[in-house]
Amino acid sequence: MKTLIMKMRTKKMAYLMLPIIAGIAITFQTAFSGKLNKQVGSLETVILVHLFGLIVAIIVYLLRGQATFKFMSNINLLPVIAGSMGVLIIFSISRSFVVNGAFTTIMISVIIQLIISKLIDHFGWLGAERNPINLAQFISLCIIISGVVLYQYNK
Repeated sequence: MKTLIMKMRTKKMAYLMLPIIAGIAITFQTAFSGKLNKQVGSLETVILVHLFGLIVAIIVYLLRGQATFKFMSNINLLPVIAGSMGVLIIFSISRSFVVNGAFTTIMISVIIQLIISKLIDHFGWLGAERNPINLAQFISLCIIISGVVLYQYNK
């Protein structure tokens, strides 16, 4: 029984690495997109980033084996708008990077992500399990937001 619990904890710890990897990737994506934006422009950056991402995704999908495109026949198109969110993200972040720099761009983006994700959890939007905000979480968010405001004010 103890071994099973340890395996479950190890697996959970491994999955906690995924948002760390995503955070690192977002930071580098911001920097690369900002640099590209300076070279070619905003919409061109969006096109290039998404085109390259599509190519890499297709290659990985095909290399995985058992590739089939049957999944495209029975999908709800509403969640597919995530792709358009990606366009908005790349456009906004690459433009902000040019003016605000990497740190401010990522800092503000992460704060907004924290607030929106807590609203999603609190109200159970988008099929998420409802997890109402408690006082400690609210105070934590206020402290984080205060830090961002203080940082920006003293910049």
